[in-house]
Amino acid sequence: MKKRPWLWIVFAFLVLIASWAVLLKIAADHRPATVELQTRER
Repeated sequence: MKKRPWLWIVFAFLVLIASWAVLLKIAADHRPATVELQTRER
């Protein structure tokens, strides 16, 4: 690894992308309820 430090950078980006994917998956599974807004007539 000392001869190829760019592998650590690639590995770090892969971990970052994977963690974002997991975070978005969890957020999509636990989406808050939809609240309809009522508009008043003028």
